[in-house]
Formats: sequence, C-alpha cells, structure tokens
Amino acid sequence: MAFSMSETNLPHNTPRETLRRGLDVSAPAIVLKARAFRDNDLMAQILTPTMGKISVIARHARGSRKRFPSSLDVFDRGTARLSKEKSGAFSIKEFTPSHSLQKLRSNLDKLTLASLVCESFELVVQENTGEDSTKLFEILDLSLNAIDEASEVKTMLRATLVALVSLTQAEGIVDLSEHPPGSAVLNATLNAIERFCERKLLTRSTVNEIITRLSDRDPLGR
Repeated sequence: MAFSMSETNLPHNTPRETLRRGLDVSAPAIVLKARAFRDNDLMAQILTPTMGKISVIARHARGSRKRFPSSLDVFDRGTARLSKEKSGAFSIKEFTPSHSLQKLRSNLDKLTLASLVCESFELVVQENTGEDSTKLFEILDLSLNAIDEASEVKTMLRATLVALVSLTQAEGIVDLSEHPPGSAVLNATLNAIERFCERKLLTRSTVNEIITRLSDRDPLGR
C-alpha cells in the first residue's frame, strides 16, 4: 500500500482517517472481550495504542484458522488488520497473535486475575475517543505478561494491583500510587472502579477468595 510523501505528512493521516478513506490499517491489539455473533462471526473489544478501545466484528472468525489462528480470544495479543464497513462499524479482517499466554489459560488463579484486569480495562477505558492509548496499552501488556510468568500467587496479585492502580491513575479516577501495596489498596481501587462504572465487577468475588485462601496475613503486603 503506497502513499505519496505529501499524503503521509498530512496531520490528519491518523489510523482513523486512513480507515475513513477506505484503506486497511494494521495495529498492535490486545483482546479485552470476545463473544460469538451469528453463526461464524465474533464481536470483540480490543485495545490498541493508536486508536484506543474499539469494538470490532470479525467476519467468519470462528471458521477461519488461516486469518484467525487463535480464534480471537480474550487476552490475545498480536497484530490486527482493521477496516471500516459501509455501516461505519470497524471490522477486523485478520489477527496474527504474537503470544497467547498459555500458562495463564491453564492456571485458574492466573486466569481469574487476568480476567479482572481485562474486565477493568474494558469498563474504564472509553471507546472511540481517538486518543493515544500507548501508556494504557503498555500497562495492560506488561501486567498480563507478568501474571502469565509469575510463579507465586502473591506475585500475580502484585502485578494485578500495579495494573489497576496505574489504570485508575491514568484515567483520573483515583491516585493510590503513593500508598504502600496491600489488600486495602486493591479493595479501594476496585471500589473506585465500580463507582466510576456504576456497576459491579463480575470477577471481584473470585479474587477476594484467592486473597482469603492464601493466609491470614496480607498477601499483598511488604
């Protein structure tokens, strides 16, 4: 796909503007949420560094291993080839995963904490703002990798706490970054997210069970 020098230097040559002109855009993406739609399609919400959070439809994703090797599942991180349909909806034509976080998917504690992180990002980050989301993308990417690689539940919990404190600070909800890490800070952060979104986090109760199961001592404390 070729552009003239004058076209690529235009200030309005953003990914959204490129899509508006009927051209495809490839961008790094993390899948926050995905669900079946009709017989073979998927609806998903993805986070990208340059376009923020967007909803996309993946046509025939459930039947094409060539275009969607991972079936476009939550936690997937890779490169998405995006286009814009005549209806104005964003379409994802192809998704090439860079890593699939297999350890996270086979461990219930890892899966629970990663689900909490993705659910929080999906609820808090506003959609279709067009704002640069590089910082949020990096926070999410690093936290999911940290949870995946952690060998102890305490380390997983700390990665979760860092992700959620960073998210709420970046989005101007609450700044608890100067507070010592602990279960109280995690609960305060989750309370702030629920107040901001005006709804309960579905995965919160399961996370509380993990904390309770570990020991009587604060598993997030120093």
